[in-house]
Amino acid sequence: MKDVAAALNVSTATVSRSLRDDPAISLETRRAVLDMARSLQYRPSAAARRLRTRASSLIGVVVQSVGDGYVGDVVLGIQQRARDLGYQPLLFAAEGREDLEAEALDVFLSEQVTEFIAVSPTGRPQLLRRAVEEGLHVAVINWDIEVPASLFDSVERGRIGTRVTNFGSSAGIDVSSIAFHDVAAGMMATSHLAGLGHRQLVHVRGPNVRSSLFRLLGFRRALETIGLWPQPVLSPEPHAQESREAAVAAYLRDTRPPVGMVAYDDLSAVAALRAAHRMGWRVPEDLSVVGIDDIQFAAYTNPGLTTVAQPKQELGALAVDALLLPGKADPGTQILDGYLVVRESTAPVERDAGEHGQQAADTSSDLSSGSAGVLSIRPATHTGDAMMDG
Repeated sequence: MKDVAAALNVSTATVSRSLRDDPAISLETRRAVLDMARSLQYRPSAAARRLRTRASSLIGVVVQSVGDGYVGDVVLGIQQRARDLGYQPLLFAAEGREDLEAEALDVFLSEQVTEFIAVSPTGRPQLLRRAVEEGLHVAVINWDIEVPASLFDSVERGRIGTRVTNFGSSAGIDVSSIAFHDVAAGMMATSHLAGLGHRQLVHVRGPNVRSSLFRLLGFRRALETIGLWPQPVLSPEPHAQESREAAVAAYLRDTRPPVGMVAYDDLSAVAALRAAHRMGWRVPEDLSVVGIDDIQFAAYTNPGLTTVAQPKQELGALAVDALLLPGKADPGTQILDGYLVVRESTAPVERDAGEHGQQAADTSSDLSSGSAGVLSIRPATHTGDAMMDG
């Protein structure tokens, strides 16, 4: 700025006001300042402005991973809405590490950030508690707080009490919460399979976090409504595709078609498709699979994956509104429903499923005893997504 002022023989105050298009400065001077600024490749320092005004147009955003299609869509929703309101996201991937979460918060504070969004935080809530204590306004999208194993046992084998249904509703921290309706998603996926005629169903559950508990709860509630509970629940090692695939393969080895499967998420459903391929089960004739989330490549699996979609970009936009438009945003926790996206991984139960069931069972037996024969999954027979509003 001093270089621009010296070149034009004006004060730095005149340069500053000209760059802000202050009408008190003559149009001729403003144009001269802009031309000289371009000539000298001058850009205002946002960092200096933040230090001077002790304010920021940045929104700090912490995600667990940048390689997740779900996270990418949520962040896109955050960015689009933030830009509409004159803000930019400052993104930090914590990789599930508490030290990186603490480092992210230190960076936000050093940049005078006052608005903070956490996308699907897991584990203990130290990061969010410290952010509130430091004076930041905090919004949380899909808070996946850790769940005691005993609550999963209650849903799988026991009675469902208020300790299950109210879990995580209040963590004692003053934050805005925007969440996907996980219970409704589990119910929607299960009801879709029951409506196709499936009476033998199974759930592949996720890690010990809130979304996994509530999707399992939705699976159970839908089946209780139609008198088909209990049904088996598979519990693979969390965060490992190989474990998910192995758990599904072991189940299919001891089961006969037709089976309807509700997976915790789309990645678990992809593992199920792969296991079915290896075990000689046809999808969807022998095994109908429903995922949850509708990540970007769910439409490109073979066959295309039926799933319950999260309104991911809307979740991100609402988190921004909760911070920047508190008077217009809904107070407290906002819960958004998903919608069913029907693709080729589900179909009505065939009348001659018993004959196919024997064939798949024989193939599974051959594979478990070392046979190299594997049947291929049926290619998709039609294209396009049929969406049904949930």
